[in-house]
Amino acid sequence: MVTTVDQDLKNERAAMGQPVSPMSSFALEDRVEMLEQEMQHLRRTTPDANKVTLLVFSGDQDKALAALTIAATAASMGMNVTLFFTFWGINVLKKKRLYSGKGIKEKMIDFMTPAGAGHMGVSKLNMLGMGGMLLQQMMKERNVVSAEELLELARDNGVTLIACSMTMQVMGIKEEELMNGIEIAGAASYLTEASKSGCTLFI
Repeated sequence: MVTTVDQDLKNERAAMGQPVSPMSSFALEDRVEMLEQEMQHLRRTTPDANKVTLLVFSGDQDKALAALTIAATAASMGMNVTLFFTFWGINVLKKKRLYSGKGIKEKMIDFMTPAGAGHMGVSKLNMLGMGGMLLQQMMKERNVVSAEELLELARDNGVTLIACSMTMQVMGIKEEELMNGIEIAGAASYLTEASKSGCTLFI
């Protein structure tokens, strides 16, 4: 007698292009093989709870601090962390400005954007840059790790730092303007990492 379970298993194997046994019921080996295949599929498609991916869009110092704090903390807990920097957030990775070989528009963008996490303003009460300076002074007085130190800590702990290739192209940012050890990739790379992550954040 063919049971409903047997028939369902036969239908699944037929849909997967696998040979179907002419017997009325599957042998134990067939059932184990089906279960192993289903488990492999689940492993490939289930996000990894130990993996964290952050997309850093903001160029504000306080928001960059939040992203870097989460990244450094997660890495210290043994988690696999990826930071993808795009648009204004890419300024966190800058170590210097390079005007040579750039057009007037690219030079203007370069001049108006900060070169590094320590030169960024804050999202509230910036007051022409005074807010950012005040925040840094308060953090130093209270022995709180700065954005630059968090960035180095994250990198030392194995956090993957990726700069958006499209942002670099649009804004005329050269690879030599960025910190050492930065990967350059597009949106497809971010989506691949995010699809595998148990935790994904947009900052």
